[in-house]
Amino acid sequence: MEPRSQLKEWHLRQVAAARGLPPVTWDRKWGYRLLDDAPEVWIGYERAFFDTVHHRVANFVAGILFPHQKKTPNDPYIRTVMAQMGAIESTLQLLANLE
Repeated sequence: MEPRSQLKEWHLRQVAAARGLPPVTWDRKWGYRLLDDAPEVWIGYERAFFDTVHHRVANFVAGILFPHQKKTPNDPYIRTVMAQMGAIESTLQLLANLE
């Protein structure tokens, strides 16, 4: 199994490639960077990043928070967490699809 950071990077690369974005390059002097100096490429990568984070948050909510909420629906802690995570999910989805 790959380390977590590699899985995150893989998902971002897959989303970016599916959207037809040029690859991010890495070198010792500059680190990670985009070779194309066009704002639409930057925006494309930002949207891909927000989509990736949204995917991870949605999985966390479905796998961890929903079962907790199901077992203790009246717990004020989980009610607050679910409300906040719903707002986070909505914001990430909006940013990923913003025109």
